[in-house]
Amino acid sequence: MWPLVPRGITVIHTPTPVSAQAAQSFRRFFQELREAYLERETLFTQIELALLCREHVLVVGPPGTAKSAIASAVLGRIVDEQTGQPSLFAKQLAESTVQTDLIGPVDFKVLTETGRTEYLTEDGMLGATHAFLDEVFDGRDMLLRSILNVLHERELKHGRRVTSGRIECAIMTSNRYLSEVLARSPELLLAFADRLSFISFVPKSFARSASRSAMLHRFAHGLRPDLRAVLTLQQLDVLQKNVERVTVSNTLLEAIELLTDELERALTAQVSKLPDYVPTKYFSQRSVVKALWALKAAVVRDQLYRRPDRPLEATVEDLDALRWFFLLGGPPAEESEALLKVAVDPRERAQLEIVRIEQKAFDAALAKVRADLGAGPEREAATLGAAEELKTVEALARGFQPGIVASTARRLHGKLVPGPRHSDNRVALLAAARGLLASVEQRLSRGPIEGSEPRAGEALFSAILETLSLCRHVPELTPRMPAVCEAIHRFSLQALELMALQSESLAFDESVSLDPLVGLADNLADELGQVGELLALLAESSSGAVPHLRTAEAETRRRAVAAFRQRAERIFPGPRGRRDPLDALSADSSRLAQLEHALCRLDASQRGLKQQLLEPLGFDYAREVFGTVPFERIDQLSRTVQAVAENLRREGLAPEPVFVECRDILETRLREYVQGISREVATPLTAAQTAVNGEAYNFYRGSFSKQIPDGEFSALLGLEGQLAFARSPSTAFFLSDALRDAVARVELSFVQARLKYLRSWLTQLLTTLPAPQSAQTRAAADQIFDRLVRSRFPMLALKEGELVRLKGVLGVVMGLSGELGESARKLQGVLLGIDDDFSRFSKQLLELRASL
Repeated sequence: MWPLVPRGITVIHTPTPVSAQAAQSFRRFFQELREAYLERETLFTQIELALLCREHVLVVGPPGTAKSAIASAVLGRIVDEQTGQPSLFAKQLAESTVQTDLIGPVDFKVLTETGRTEYLTEDGMLGATHAFLDEVFDGRDMLLRSILNVLHERELKHGRRVTSGRIECAIMTSNRYLSEVLARSPELLLAFADRLSFISFVPKSFARSASRSAMLHRFAHGLRPDLRAVLTLQQLDVLQKNVERVTVSNTLLEAIELLTDELERALTAQVSKLPDYVPTKYFSQRSVVKALWALKAAVVRDQLYRRPDRPLEATVEDLDALRWFFLLGGPPAEESEALLKVAVDPRERAQLEIVRIEQKAFDAALAKVRADLGAGPEREAATLGAAEELKTVEALARGFQPGIVASTARRLHGKLVPGPRHSDNRVALLAAARGLLASVEQRLSRGPIEGSEPRAGEALFSAILETLSLCRHVPELTPRMPAVCEAIHRFSLQALELMALQSESLAFDESVSLDPLVGLADNLADELGQVGELLALLAESSSGAVPHLRTAEAETRRRAVAAFRQRAERIFPGPRGRRDPLDALSADSSRLAQLEHALCRLDASQRGLKQQLLEPLGFDYAREVFGTVPFERIDQLSRTVQAVAENLRREGLAPEPVFVECRDILETRLREYVQGISREVATPLTAAQTAVNGEAYNFYRGSFSKQIPDGEFSALLGLEGQLAFARSPSTAFFLSDALRDAVARVELSFVQARLKYLRSWLTQLLTTLPAPQSAQTRAAADQIFDRLVRSRFPMLALKEGELVRLKGVLGVVMGLSGELGESARKLQGVLLGIDDDFSRFSKQLLELRASL
């Protein structure tokens, strides 16, 4: 916060001997430079201001105009009085310049030991107080943007480490015109305009013929600039501390804002007239703050050169010095006109024209600001609207409205903190604030219940909270804080008790269903949230009643939660009608989730309410599905089981207890299914004709397979895998051993029927077909082969893999112990016999055909 001067008070800082010596050295130092480098008055003024307020300077202009010589002569002769050496980093930029050339080399010790990239910034520009970057626009754009950020922030961010630097002032020079930089990269020029406080143009020629004559005379007689004056870093520190002590009145702060806005409008208007023109200064919040420091530096500079006895207080006259901050520095108006008459280079003319345009715009803007500055109080009063605030507060005294109170308190807070610049306007706003506070105190005295209001609601607590915040942050209202806090304490205790009682009254209101209950719980949570914020604000105000109120708040939450839970348990579940079981479960889950969320806002320990109340409904849903959904194969039942488990999980229910409860239902349905398919299947003998013409195959794949659906034992084991999450740790299976044995027995009977049919078919086939050895010619062998193929037994056994499939079915059952496993192994022998007979016949036939 900048030091502000109360109205009517002038602060005078008496120069100390050290300060006087620093001032004398500063004047002698720059006077010597002005005598050596003619017609560079504006540039030296900008450099002086930059050194005083620790900012940076960009100097542009054609070659041969002493830009680099001036930068070296300034920064190279500001020395440390202890060492006699300058604290200066100097570098000429080129296309090949990289970041480490400017910020310092990589610390390879840290890199090799930790893998982190850090820099030795003491060897770069951050390690020096001053920096001189020559030919700055010859560097690459990305490098320049990076360096601008480092210069502006005075620190380097590398990884998780931030290294602060000593850099105070950098002078950057370039032989390029600003129009060239604009054509190359408009964004880069804007970046410079935003982060650098001072930009100066040095023209190619002298405006006064005497200056050129003096220069030629010096060179003709071998006279070089005799620069002996020295300025120390310590003396510059003294003057910089004076800059920090400069006070700026509220009127001057307003003037800076008005000048910034007016100048931005004027220069923006020039852009539409001159398409190639870009204002030197980029107007941003950052530039407004920098303008304030430039003004403070201008006050100290004026004390150094013109008025040594002036107080360190900015005045309206000092605003003229901001032209060196906002504008492109260059020759004065009369010299610009003279230079324009002789300038030949269009770039030179364009640059001089910019200097002239911006000077005229600044003069007009400053004149307007000075004329308008006297109307500052009235203009601010119109903006603040104190009269409207007073009318609003008077209306609230007649009829209290919490929403309007809260919004009015927020508005007054924004207008009073930090407050108007003009004290008269603050008086009117304070009157409105005091009236608002009185209305709130009267409302607090009437207690939580008033008129049709059942209790103090969220809107009223919000109004109290905003008013307390206003009272706490406005110094003129803080004396009333103890009385206000005491009134809030009494009011809050009554309101908390009413909240608890009204929650407990739900036990006597049978009309409250689950949906309204959720709304009531949410409303109460919002109100108690406001109470919590109110208590936090009271605690910051050192109110001793806060612990008592926190205890009362916790008790209210406990009683309210207990009442809401009791009501929810009594009314849930409500009538469900004839809805789909899953739809009913989803709807109930959504309603309970909302209620649990609302209760958790009151008490975080209420998690689990949804699970508790929804679990019986999950049992009903699962029982209904498992008891009624039909299935023709066990794998169909498996899909139903999976769907039920997923639906329960989606609704937030653990499926384990539900499935344990429904175990008997699943067991019963599976037993009924097994009984339904357990029947004796007749296996017809295969006739010779059907064995070879494909009809045996069609019968096997058609009606016969439908009568004996195998693979059910594997499906049952798959179902067991799905149900593994629900079985007890002490048991190996969820379903009973008896059920598993019954399914295995049916499975074996079906496989036995299939094998019996396949044996009959293959025997008849091999009997009907001639033996391979009987074929003496290729035609005879081909005839046997064609009849074998038409039987379609090879396709069944090889392409469709029926024998392999049956082998897999038997392999599962063979894992059982006892009689069932033994029966499966016997059937496995039958299967292998069928496979061997077919393989032997087909092998002989194929070998015969190949040999003929």
